[in-house]
Amino acid sequence: MILRRLPAVRGVPAILAGLLAVAPPALAQQLPAEDDLFAPLPPIPEVDAAAGEETGDPIVLPPVDPIEPALMAPLPPLATFDPAPRTDFTFVAAHQDGVRYRVSVDGLAETGLDSSFRRLSALHRGQNRPATAAQLASRANADKQLMQRLLFSEGWYSATVAVESDFETQGQAEIRLIVVPGERYSWRQIVLDLIPDDRSHLADGFGLQVGDPIRAAAVEEAEGALLLKLNSSGYPFAEIGVRDVVLDADAPTGTYLLTGDLGPEGVFGDIKLTGYRPFDEAHARVIARFTPGQPYDARLVDDFRRALIATQQFGGVTVKAVDTGVRDAEGRAVAEMQVQGNRGPQRLLTGQIGYATEEGFRMEGSWRHRNFHPPEGMLTARVVLGTEEQRASAELLKSNFGQRDRSFEATAEVANLDPAAYSAQQFLVGVGIGRASTPIWQKRWTWNAAFGLGISRERGKGLTKDLDPDARRRDFLFASLPLWVGYDRSNDLLDPTSGYRLRVDVNPEVSREGSRIETYARTFLEGSAYKSVADKTVLAGRARAGAIFGADLFNIAPTRRLYAGGGGSVRGYDYQSVGSLGVNGRPVGGRGLFESSVEVRHRFGDFGVVGFVDAGSVNADPGPSFSDMRFGAGVGARYFTSFGPIRIDVARALNRGPLDPPFALYISIGQAF
Repeated sequence: MILRRLPAVRGVPAILAGLLAVAPPALAQQLPAEDDLFAPLPPIPEVDAAAGEETGDPIVLPPVDPIEPALMAPLPPLATFDPAPRTDFTFVAAHQDGVRYRVSVDGLAETGLDSSFRRLSALHRGQNRPATAAQLASRANADKQLMQRLLFSEGWYSATVAVESDFETQGQAEIRLIVVPGERYSWRQIVLDLIPDDRSHLADGFGLQVGDPIRAAAVEEAEGALLLKLNSSGYPFAEIGVRDVVLDADAPTGTYLLTGDLGPEGVFGDIKLTGYRPFDEAHARVIARFTPGQPYDARLVDDFRRALIATQQFGGVTVKAVDTGVRDAEGRAVAEMQVQGNRGPQRLLTGQIGYATEEGFRMEGSWRHRNFHPPEGMLTARVVLGTEEQRASAELLKSNFGQRDRSFEATAEVANLDPAAYSAQQFLVGVGIGRASTPIWQKRWTWNAAFGLGISRERGKGLTKDLDPDARRRDFLFASLPLWVGYDRSNDLLDPTSGYRLRVDVNPEVSREGSRIETYARTFLEGSAYKSVADKTVLAGRARAGAIFGADLFNIAPTRRLYAGGGGSVRGYDYQSVGSLGVNGRPVGGRGLFESSVEVRHRFGDFGVVGFVDAGSVNADPGPSFSDMRFGAGVGARYFTSFGPIRIDVARALNRGPLDPPFALYISIGQAF
């Protein structure tokens, strides 16, 4: 690769100046002076009459050829004009209409363009439908041009394409395209004129190398990657100029020359909001991951733009670096970040309705105000009506609360719950603060701390003895302090293929029932790991253990006990059905929990398949137990989108209980873990 600066071109004014500099002196003397523009012009010299008599030898002109008769013939009438386009072949039976045809291509396979041509070919698209001679000719010419463009785009510049037709079979034609690719052209020399010699490191990793085939797609990708690298290396105003590709006449090689302007080095300046302003510049600086004076990096600008969109305040937003004309002490340009956005919908009303074999009928509606308490204070009111639950809740969520991706949350909820394990009526309030990962910025450490108060009237459905306290309604007043911290070394938030994750939950609680006060702690430890074991095949595993320390099982409210079974636990089993059952066949819950899953995930294109085995147990004593394990197995399908995979799993309980369905179906977004 060569880094070379082209000499400066003076332009047209310099050329004109040179022309004027070599004008004859006599002509220059005859021009009027600049201060006497209205002076009369000099007289025209008189012609010597005698000079006209000296005629010299006569000039003999060649004879004129007679005019071709065909040129003088009248033009044919328009009615006889044939509108069929010209082709490279002649139809033997052009009078046939509605002829079916077959298409064959020879010589294209070695170029690797056969599938691309078939996808775009006009002849292939209409192959199963009758076509007239004019249609076949038009399609054949279009396909010939298409094939030449494809060949040229991949470096086959000496390729030739011919079209042949065969109408020997009555009612059936064969169109044959014959390709002779010739030699494929490659790069002999790469010249990046916009990179100065003293900054040659900026050209490291350029996508075009000497010896590579000349491919149009590779050129565009390399130029785009180079511009991104320049913008990410402290040059906010770098511009890619005109490219020049010169093919050699004596060899299948070519030279690539790229011009442009690197511009000055730059640093981030302040942020300025124009257009719609859902918050001020101070809050915008909280969202940005750069500070004034930091070297300019286009990746941080794109992160800032995506984070602004994620606030759900804008309908659309652009972020542009503008040269303020100010230079810092090192001579770097200060780039002001101008944010131009338009107002997005501030209020949102949503609803959904569904039915599940585990939960029965369920209908949910919510109303949301995205900037109820600026900045980014979103108020959500939600109502749920279902067979097993009825809820009404309100939530105020302050996003980017003093720090990027840190949130403050205040909630209030009233609920009537009737799942398989208990029946409860609750009123809960709570506040919390935490920092979470997002698809835009996946973090290594995440955490959350909250405080909650609640009052409930509930009854456990799993009866174990005649004097079981769960047989009656019980009133509880409790306070909790949920805390958790997570550590993430996986490579993707929604679809990890390598790495691992860990999370620890500690939830101290104080519960009062009548005059009895219980103090206990709900604790959980969860981990998952991911490893690629073959091409596009990932082995994933998860384990989760939980325990409640400090209180007897029946002194803990049924809603605060541990349960397993269902889509986020042991698939194939009914919700909460894994573990000890009462004499009436209902779940009792426990103080010890263990869950595990193993999945084999294989992806092909935008789709994937999964096979999995889940296991879990719940016991009355604290800590996990492996004595009464329940197993479930199944298969799943995945459809990968830009926001994560859509998951569809079908599972069956291997040791079914009376509450478990023959099969269970789960649909969600993201992998199971």
